[in-house]
Amino acid sequence: MTFEENVTSRVSSALPAAAQLKRVVQIGIVVPDRDRTTQLLTALFGIGPFRLVEWPDRPEAKFYYRGVEESVRFKQAFVQSGAVEIELIQPLEGRSGYRDFLDQTGGGIHHVLFEVTDIDPVIQELAKSGVTVLQSGTGIRPGTRWALLDTQKLLGFLVELRHRPGESDGTSIPDSKDPDSKK
Repeated sequence: MTFEENVTSRVSSALPAAAQLKRVVQIGIVVPDRDRTTQLLTALFGIGPFRLVEWPDRPEAKFYYRGVEESVRFKQAFVQSGAVEIELIQPLEGRSGYRDFLDQTGGGIHHVLFEVTDIDPVIQELAKSGVTVLQSGTGIRPGTRWALLDTQKLLGFLVELRHRPGESDGTSIPDSKDPDSKK
C-alpha cells in the first residue's frame, strides 16, 4: 500500500470541524534574496509596499525543526494581495524546511497557510492520518503559533496552520492601528 493509499484509507469522509481548513490567508514563497525579489515585484508588477522583518524578531521567539528547537534567522517580506497575504522567506542561518526547500529547488512557492481557531486538535487529528509537523514556532504577532505540515510528498506542496487568539484579519504583521501592535 502506498503512503497516499494508507493516508486516504485512514481519513474519514467527515473530518471533525477542528480539522476542516476553510480560510486560506497566505501563500509562502522561499527566495534566495528577499530584497532583490521585493524590488523586482514592485518594479515589474507594482506589488507593494512590503513590510520587512528579520526573524526572530523578539527574544521569546521559538522555532522547532523536526521537533528539535533550532537557532535560526530568516529575512521575510509580507504584502497583502486581495484577501491573501504573500510571504517571501529568505533563510539565513540554521536548519529549517525553508533551507531544505531552497537547496533542493532554488526557491519557489513553498506553502499555503490556513488560519485555525485551535491548532492542537487539528494537528492531533491529522497525525492520525500520518501527517506530521515539519517545523513549528511562535509567530510575529504575540500569542500566535504556527505549524508547517510535512505534506510535500502527499500533496505536492506544504500546508501551514496558524493559530492566533481572538479575531484575525489574516495578516502576519500587526498594523499600527491593531491592538496587538502595542504588545
